Amino acid sequence: MLSTTQPRGAAILIPAYKPDQRLVNLVGELRGRGLDVLVVDDGGGPAYSGIFSQVEALGASVVRHAVNLGKGRALKTGLNALMLRGDSLDVVTADADGQHTLGDILKVADLLGKRPDSLALGVRAFTGKVPLKSRAGNGITRLIYTWITGMKCRDTQTGLRGLPAKSLPDMVRLPGERYEYEMNMLLRLKEMKLDLAQAPIETVYINGNKGSHFNPLRDALRILASLLKFGLSSVLSLAADWGLYVTLLNAGLGPGSAYALARVVSAGLNFTLNRTVVFRKGGLRSLAKYAALAAVQLAVGASITHLLSSLSPGLTLWIKLPVDALLFMVNFYIQREWIFTG
Repeated sequence: MLSTTQPRGAAILIPAYKPDQRLVNLVGELRGRGLDVLVVDDGGGPAYSGIFSQVEALGASVVRHAVNLGKGRALKTGLNALMLRGDSLDVVTADADGQHTLGDILKVADLLGKRPDSLALGVRAFTGKVPLKSRAGNGITRLIYTWITGMKCRDTQTGLRGLPAKSLPDMVRLPGERYEYEMNMLLRLKEMKLDLAQAPIETVYINGNKGSHFNPLRDALRILASLLKFGLSSVLSLAADWGLYVTLLNAGLGPGSAYALARVVSAGLNFTLNRTVVFRKGGLRSLAKYAALAAVQLAVGASITHLLSSLSPGLTLWIKLPVDALLFMVNFYIQREWIFTG
Protein backbone atom coordinates (compact mmCIF):
# COMPACT_ATOMS: atom_id res chain seq x y z
CA MET A 1 0.00 0.00 0.00
CA LEU A 2 1.36 3.42 -0.96
CA SER A 3 2.21 5.68 1.95
CA THR A 4 -0.01 8.75 2.32
CA THR A 5 2.48 10.57 4.53
CA GLN A 6 5.06 12.99 3.21
CA PRO A 7 8.66 12.39 4.31
CA ARG A 8 9.88 15.46 6.16
CA GLY A 9 12.97 17.25 4.93
CA ALA A 10 14.16 14.58 2.49
CA ALA A 11 15.55 15.13 -1.00
CA ILE A 12 15.69 12.30 -3.54
CA LEU A 13 19.04 11.77 -5.28
CA ILE A 14 19.18 9.63 -8.43
CA PRO A 15 22.50 8.87 -10.18
CA ALA A 16 21.81 8.05 -13.84
CA TYR A 17 24.05 6.68 -16.58
CA LYS A 18 22.42 6.24 -20.00
CA PRO A 19 18.87 6.14 -18.56
CA ASP A 20 15.65 5.45 -20.43
CA GLN A 21 12.00 6.41 -20.01
CA ARG A 22 11.85 4.65 -16.65
CA LEU A 23 13.81 7.53 -15.11
CA VAL A 24 11.30 10.06 -16.47
CA ASN A 25 8.41 7.99 -15.11
CA LEU A 26 9.99 7.74 -11.65
CA VAL A 27 10.79 11.46 -11.46
CA GLY A 28 7.23 12.23 -12.54
CA GLU A 29 5.86 10.15 -9.67
CA LEU A 30 8.22 11.72 -7.15
CA ARG A 31 7.48 15.26 -8.30
CA GLY A 32 3.80 14.42 -8.23
CA ARG A 33 4.22 13.90 -4.48
CA GLY A 34 5.95 17.27 -4.18
CA LEU A 35 9.37 15.79 -3.48
CA ASP A 36 12.65 17.59 -4.17
CA VAL A 37 14.52 15.54 -6.78
CA LEU A 38 18.11 15.90 -7.98
CA VAL A 39 19.41 13.73 -10.83
CA VAL A 40 23.09 13.31 -11.72
CA ASP A 41 23.81 12.74 -15.42
CA ASP A 42 26.91 10.56 -15.15
CA GLY A 43 28.32 11.34 -18.59
CA GLY A 44 25.88 9.44 -20.79
CA GLY A 45 26.52 11.82 -23.69
CA PRO A 46 24.36 13.84 -26.12
CA ALA A 47 22.21 10.83 -27.03
CA TYR A 48 20.58 11.03 -23.58
CA SER A 49 20.12 14.79 -23.36
CA GLY A 50 16.43 14.40 -24.26
CA ILE A 51 15.79 12.21 -21.22
CA PHE A 52 17.39 14.74 -18.89
CA SER A 53 15.50 17.59 -20.54
CA GLN A 54 12.25 15.78 -19.75
CA VAL A 55 13.41 15.31 -16.16
CA GLU A 56 14.14 19.03 -15.83
CA ALA A 57 10.76 19.88 -17.36
CA LEU A 58 9.16 17.91 -14.52
CA GLY A 59 10.87 20.20 -11.99
CA ALA A 60 13.87 18.09 -11.01
CA SER A 61 17.37 19.53 -10.81
CA VAL A 62 20.08 17.98 -12.99
CA VAL A 63 23.83 18.04 -12.34
CA ARG A 64 26.05 16.77 -15.16
CA HIS A 65 29.35 14.96 -15.56
CA ALA A 66 31.05 15.56 -18.91
CA VAL A 67 32.31 11.94 -18.87
CA ASN A 68 31.28 8.80 -17.03
CA LEU A 69 32.88 8.77 -13.58
CA GLY A 70 31.01 5.96 -11.87
CA LYS A 71 28.12 5.59 -9.44
CA GLY A 72 30.14 6.47 -6.35
CA ARG A 73 31.36 9.72 -7.85
CA ALA A 74 27.86 10.55 -9.14
CA LEU A 75 26.42 10.07 -5.64
CA LYS A 76 29.09 12.28 -4.10
CA THR A 77 28.54 14.94 -6.77
CA GLY A 78 24.82 14.91 -5.98
CA LEU A 79 25.36 15.03 -2.22
CA ASN A 80 27.77 17.94 -2.62
CA ALA A 81 25.23 19.84 -4.75
CA LEU A 82 22.51 19.30 -2.16
CA MET A 83 24.78 20.42 0.68
CA LEU A 84 25.63 23.63 -1.17
CA ARG A 85 21.96 24.57 -1.05
CA GLY A 86 22.21 24.85 2.72
CA ASP A 87 18.83 23.20 3.33
CA SER A 88 20.13 20.55 5.81
CA LEU A 89 17.93 17.89 4.22
CA ASP A 90 18.09 14.16 4.67
CA VAL A 91 18.79 12.42 1.37
CA VAL A 92 17.26 9.25 -0.08
CA THR A 93 19.24 7.71 -2.95
CA ALA A 94 17.43 5.63 -5.58
CA ASP A 95 18.39 3.93 -8.84
CA ALA A 96 17.35 5.17 -12.27
CA ASP A 97 16.49 1.78 -13.79
CA GLY A 98 13.02 1.26 -12.33
CA GLN A 99 14.03 -1.16 -9.54
CA HIS A 100 12.83 1.15 -6.78
CA THR A 101 9.13 1.92 -6.60
CA LEU A 102 7.60 5.15 -5.35
CA GLY A 103 6.10 3.32 -2.37
CA ASP A 104 9.47 1.85 -1.35
CA ILE A 105 11.26 5.19 -1.70
CA LEU A 106 8.67 6.78 0.59
CA LYS A 107 9.03 3.84 3.00
CA VAL A 108 12.78 4.40 3.33
CA ALA A 109 12.30 8.16 3.72
CA ASP A 110 9.76 7.49 6.48
CA LEU A 111 12.13 5.04 8.21
CA LEU A 112 14.90 7.64 8.09
CA GLY A 113 12.59 10.19 9.69
CA LYS A 114 11.97 7.78 12.56
CA ARG A 115 15.64 6.74 12.86
CA PRO A 116 17.63 9.97 12.27
CA ASP A 117 20.83 8.45 13.66
CA SER A 118 20.82 5.56 11.21
CA LEU A 119 21.58 4.72 7.64
CA ALA A 120 18.20 3.51 6.38
CA LEU A 121 18.28 0.72 3.80
CA GLY A 122 15.59 -0.65 1.55
CA VAL A 123 16.48 -4.37 1.55
CA ARG A 124 15.38 -6.98 -0.96
CA ALA A 125 14.30 -10.52 -0.06
CA PHE A 126 16.02 -12.19 -3.06
CA THR A 127 13.19 -14.65 -3.55
CA GLY A 128 11.66 -15.78 -6.82
CA LYS A 129 13.34 -15.15 -10.17
CA VAL A 130 16.48 -13.28 -9.12
CA PRO A 131 19.50 -13.13 -11.49
CA LEU A 132 22.27 -15.46 -10.32
CA LYS A 133 24.91 -12.71 -10.26
CA SER A 134 22.74 -10.65 -7.89
CA ARG A 135 21.83 -13.53 -5.58
CA ALA A 136 25.38 -14.93 -5.35
CA GLY A 137 27.12 -11.55 -5.11
CA ASN A 138 24.87 -10.32 -2.33
CA GLY A 139 25.08 -13.59 -0.43
CA ILE A 140 28.88 -13.58 -0.38
CA THR A 141 29.23 -9.92 0.58
CA ARG A 142 26.59 -10.28 3.32
CA LEU A 143 28.55 -13.08 4.98
CA ILE A 144 31.90 -11.28 4.81
CA TYR A 145 30.37 -7.98 5.93
CA THR A 146 28.77 -9.56 8.99
CA TRP A 147 32.00 -11.31 9.96
CA ILE A 148 34.07 -8.13 9.59
CA THR A 149 31.73 -5.62 11.25
CA GLY A 150 29.49 -7.71 13.48
CA MET A 151 26.47 -5.97 11.92
CA LYS A 152 23.81 -7.92 10.03
CA CYS A 153 22.88 -6.35 6.71
CA ARG A 154 20.25 -8.15 4.62
CA ASP A 155 21.19 -6.40 1.36
CA THR A 156 24.68 -4.94 1.07
CA GLN A 157 24.23 -3.82 -2.54
CA THR A 158 20.92 -2.00 -2.37
CA GLY A 159 20.93 1.44 -3.96
CA LEU A 160 17.86 2.57 -2.02
CA ARG A 161 19.33 4.27 1.03
CA GLY A 162 18.36 7.02 3.45
CA LEU A 163 21.25 9.25 4.54
CA PRO A 164 20.73 11.54 7.55
CA ALA A 165 21.60 15.18 6.92
CA LYS A 166 24.29 15.20 9.62
CA SER A 167 26.18 12.40 7.85
CA LEU A 168 26.47 14.08 4.43
CA PRO A 169 29.93 15.68 4.98
CA ASP A 170 31.31 12.26 5.94
CA MET A 171 29.52 10.60 3.03
CA VAL A 172 31.10 13.00 0.54
CA ARG A 173 34.57 12.27 1.94
CA LEU A 174 34.25 8.49 1.72
CA PRO A 175 36.59 6.78 -0.78
CA GLY A 176 35.24 4.92 -3.81
CA GLU A 177 34.23 6.07 -7.28
CA ARG A 178 32.06 3.21 -8.51
CA TYR A 179 29.94 0.51 -6.87
CA GLU A 180 32.47 -0.07 -4.09
CA TYR A 181 31.48 3.35 -2.68
CA GLU A 182 28.22 1.90 -1.35
CA MET A 183 30.13 -0.88 0.42
CA ASN A 184 32.53 1.66 1.95
CA MET A 185 29.49 3.49 3.26
CA LEU A 186 28.45 0.37 5.17
CA LEU A 187 31.96 -0.36 6.41
CA ARG A 188 32.33 3.11 7.95
CA LEU A 189 29.01 3.25 9.82
CA LYS A 190 30.54 2.91 13.27
CA GLU A 191 33.16 5.52 12.44
CA MET A 192 30.38 7.90 11.38
CA LYS A 193 28.43 7.03 14.56
CA LEU A 194 25.47 5.67 12.61
CA ASP A 195 23.28 2.65 13.28
CA LEU A 196 21.74 0.48 10.58
CA ALA A 197 17.97 0.54 9.96
CA GLN A 198 16.39 -1.76 7.37
CA ALA A 199 12.99 -1.95 5.71
CA PRO A 200 11.85 -4.69 3.30
CA ILE A 201 11.17 -3.57 -0.27
CA GLU A 202 10.04 -5.23 -3.47
CA THR A 203 12.61 -7.24 -5.41
CA VAL A 204 12.24 -5.84 -8.92
CA TYR A 205 14.35 -7.03 -11.84
CA ILE A 206 13.34 -5.82 -15.28
CA ASN A 207 14.41 -7.95 -18.28
CA GLY A 208 16.79 -9.96 -16.13
CA ASN A 209 18.38 -6.74 -14.83
CA LYS A 210 19.84 -6.00 -18.28
CA GLY A 211 19.48 -2.27 -17.68
CA SER A 212 22.02 -2.39 -14.86
CA HIS A 213 25.51 -1.07 -15.57
CA PHE A 214 26.99 -3.27 -12.83
CA ASN A 215 29.91 -5.25 -14.27
CA PRO A 216 29.76 -8.72 -12.65
CA LEU A 217 33.55 -9.21 -12.62
CA ARG A 218 35.06 -5.74 -12.39
CA ASP A 219 32.62 -4.20 -9.90
CA ALA A 220 32.28 -7.37 -7.82
CA LEU A 221 36.07 -7.38 -7.42
CA ARG A 222 35.99 -3.71 -6.39
CA ILE A 223 33.38 -4.45 -3.71
CA LEU A 224 35.24 -7.53 -2.51
CA ALA A 225 38.48 -5.54 -2.33
CA SER A 226 36.77 -2.94 -0.13
CA LEU A 227 35.77 -5.73 2.24
CA LEU A 228 39.03 -7.65 2.23
CA LYS A 229 41.23 -4.63 2.83
CA PHE A 230 39.88 -4.81 6.38
CA GLY A 231 41.70 -8.13 6.66
CA LEU A 232 44.87 -6.82 5.02
CA SER A 233 46.48 -6.01 8.35
CA SER A 234 46.13 -9.65 9.36
CA VAL A 235 47.58 -10.83 6.06
CA LEU A 236 50.59 -8.53 6.40
CA SER A 237 51.05 -9.51 10.04
CA LEU A 238 50.81 -13.19 9.13
CA ALA A 239 53.44 -12.74 6.41
CA ALA A 240 55.81 -11.02 8.85
CA ASP A 241 55.08 -13.69 11.45
CA TRP A 242 55.72 -16.54 9.02
CA GLY A 243 58.91 -14.99 7.61
CA LEU A 244 60.40 -14.41 11.04
CA TYR A 245 59.33 -17.88 12.22
CA VAL A 246 61.14 -19.56 9.31
CA THR A 247 64.23 -17.38 9.84
CA LEU A 248 64.39 -18.26 13.54
CA LEU A 249 63.93 -21.98 12.84
CA ASN A 250 66.78 -21.89 10.36
CA ALA A 251 68.88 -20.09 12.98
CA GLY A 252 68.48 -23.09 15.28
CA LEU A 253 65.68 -22.00 17.64
CA GLY A 254 63.08 -24.53 18.74
CA PRO A 255 59.53 -24.35 17.32
CA GLY A 256 58.00 -23.00 20.53
CA SER A 257 60.58 -20.25 21.00
CA ALA A 258 60.54 -19.31 17.31
CA TYR A 259 56.76 -19.12 17.41
CA ALA A 260 56.78 -16.89 20.50
CA LEU A 261 59.35 -14.40 19.20
CA ALA A 262 57.70 -14.17 15.77
CA ARG A 263 54.30 -13.63 17.36
CA VAL A 264 55.55 -10.77 19.57
CA VAL A 265 56.80 -8.87 16.51
CA SER A 266 53.75 -9.58 14.34
CA ALA A 267 51.35 -8.73 17.19
CA GLY A 268 52.83 -5.25 17.45
CA LEU A 269 52.43 -4.78 13.70
CA ASN A 270 48.87 -6.11 13.77
CA PHE A 271 47.80 -3.82 16.61
CA THR A 272 49.26 -0.74 14.91
CA LEU A 273 47.55 -1.48 11.57
CA ASN A 274 44.20 -2.33 13.14
CA ARG A 275 44.22 0.79 15.31
CA THR A 276 45.18 3.17 12.50
CA VAL A 277 43.69 1.59 9.37
CA VAL A 278 41.00 -1.03 10.08
CA PHE A 279 39.01 0.02 13.15
CA ARG A 280 40.44 3.56 13.38
CA LYS A 281 40.07 3.74 17.12
CA GLY A 282 41.90 2.58 20.22
CA GLY A 283 44.16 4.12 22.87
CA LEU A 284 45.98 2.88 25.94
CA ARG A 285 42.98 0.88 27.10
CA SER A 286 42.80 -0.92 23.75
CA LEU A 287 46.55 -1.53 23.91
CA ALA A 288 46.21 -3.15 27.35
CA LYS A 289 43.38 -5.37 26.11
CA TYR A 290 45.32 -6.32 23.02
CA ALA A 291 48.41 -7.16 25.09
CA ALA A 292 46.34 -9.51 27.24
CA LEU A 293 44.84 -11.15 24.15
CA ALA A 294 48.26 -11.48 22.51
CA ALA A 295 49.74 -13.06 25.65
CA VAL A 296 47.01 -15.68 25.81
CA GLN A 297 47.21 -16.47 22.11
CA LEU A 298 51.00 -16.60 22.22
CA ALA A 299 50.91 -19.15 25.02
CA VAL A 300 48.21 -21.23 23.31
CA GLY A 301 49.81 -21.04 19.86
CA ALA A 302 53.34 -21.76 21.06
CA SER A 303 52.16 -24.72 23.13
CA ILE A 304 50.13 -26.26 20.28
CA THR A 305 52.96 -25.67 17.79
CA HIS A 306 55.52 -27.26 20.11
CA LEU A 307 53.25 -30.23 20.83
CA LEU A 308 52.36 -30.95 17.21
CA SER A 309 55.97 -30.48 16.09
CA SER A 310 57.15 -33.03 18.66
CA LEU A 311 54.60 -35.51 17.36
CA SER A 312 55.51 -34.87 13.70
CA PRO A 313 59.05 -33.44 13.48
CA GLY A 314 58.94 -33.48 9.69
CA LEU A 315 56.09 -30.95 9.67
CA THR A 316 57.74 -28.41 11.97
CA LEU A 317 57.93 -25.80 9.22
CA TRP A 318 54.28 -26.14 8.18
CA ILE A 319 52.45 -26.88 11.40
CA LYS A 320 52.20 -23.17 12.17
CA LEU A 321 49.84 -22.49 9.25
CA PRO A 322 46.70 -24.31 10.51
CA VAL A 323 47.37 -23.10 14.05
CA ASP A 324 47.53 -19.47 12.92
CA ALA A 325 44.52 -19.84 10.62
CA LEU A 326 42.37 -20.82 13.60
CA LEU A 327 43.82 -18.14 15.85
CA PHE A 328 43.33 -15.52 13.13
CA MET A 329 39.56 -16.09 13.09
CA VAL A 330 39.31 -15.94 16.87
CA ASN A 331 41.66 -12.95 17.08
CA PHE A 332 39.74 -10.77 14.63
CA TYR A 333 36.41 -11.52 16.31
CA ILE A 334 37.73 -10.60 19.77
CA GLN A 335 39.36 -7.41 18.49
CA ARG A 336 36.13 -6.35 16.81
CA GLU A 337 33.88 -7.08 19.79
CA TRP A 338 36.10 -6.27 22.78
CA ILE A 339 39.28 -4.35 21.96
CA PHE A 340 38.43 -1.77 19.28
CA THR A 341 34.93 -0.85 20.45
CA GLY A 342 33.39 2.50 21.23
